[in-house]
Amino acid sequence: MEVLSSVASLGIPVRGYDEEVLAGLIGQLKPDKIFITEISETEYRKLPDSAFYHSIGKRSGAVVIPAGADNERFEKFKKEYTAENLSSPELTIKKNMLDLIDDTIFNYLAQYWKGPDTINSEVTDSLFRAKHKLFSSVFFELENGSWDERYRSVLDEIKKGNPTDRSVILSAVESRYWFKDHLNLLK
Repeated sequence: MEVLSSVASLGIPVRGYDEEVLAGLIGQLKPDKIFITEISETEYRKLPDSAFYHSIGKRSGAVVIPAGADNERFEKFKKEYTAENLSSPELTIKKNMLDLIDDTIFNYLAQYWKGPDTINSEVTDSLFRAKHKLFSSVFFELENGSWDERYRSVLDEIKKGNPTDRSVILSAVESRYWFKDHLNLLK
């Protein structure tokens, strides 16, 4: 099973990695199913037929299965946790430090990304893996409740779709490492 980063999740245009390139990569893999981790079934149904997620299914002949989580639930948890737990100066400093690290990682990656090989690389995955490990060590409950739990629920949706070795998971660039690290849970 292959995990690819979506174009939409990059936040910036990257020369050499647009919807056409991603569609070509998916086509080369000849998937039977494409699991979209960024949007839910409800969001998918609201998209126009011309939307990229609809077109990749038609172009590849694969079944597209939206497996995204209810982001409102996780954003609510994050907002409530932040309101309750970031009232001390020490915790505010920690949060600001993590925000600075996050900005630094994205600034570096924006310079590093040149196309599919750099976006879908172990370098990119390693930086995001390290970021989330650090975030977890500073704010475990927040990271667990808003990151790990979100993607565990997405993984549960993927399981319901009965993925095969030919299936493709299309994820946000930042969560690609997470799905790669947890593929064994799909078997």
